[in-house]
Amino acid sequence: MLQLNGIVGGKKDIAVGPRKTILLQQMVIAVENNQKLTLKSLNFLFNNDAFAIKIEANPTPGKFVAKGGFGDLKPNKVLFNNNTGDGIIIFLTISAVNLARNTRTLSRSDSWLLGLSRCSNRFPKVPIQKKKSYTVKKKI
Repeated sequence: MLQLNGIVGGKKDIAVGPRKTILLQQMVIAVENNQKLTLKSLNFLFNNDAFAIKIEANPTPGKFVAKGGFGDLKPNKVLFNNNTGDGIIIFLTISAVNLARNTRTLSRSDSWLLGLSRCSNRFPKVPIQKKKSYTVKKKI
């Protein structure tokens, strides 16, 4: 289980234009062959509810978007499923999206916490147990 948290920070609030996206955090994560990268939990708080948080596993199409400015979610969303035959390094990006039709500001105290899991695609093989057969002996 990986945990990733962040805060906007800085000296002043950040203005974001209408329908624009701003990158907040980026990191690289290695995903071995036959592993999935899953977003297990997401806790975030933006002081302006016009913002959505977007988590992407680039360069793959895996993404998760949560609207409403805040949330304590358990999405269990697979962001990347590595079945390439090799280990892959992906870029995990966290962005804020201004969904409003006018400019809004991100607060310096806006923050997020992600719970991520890298787990195997393969399930352990469970041996199939044979049913025991019983024979009934009759006494004569």
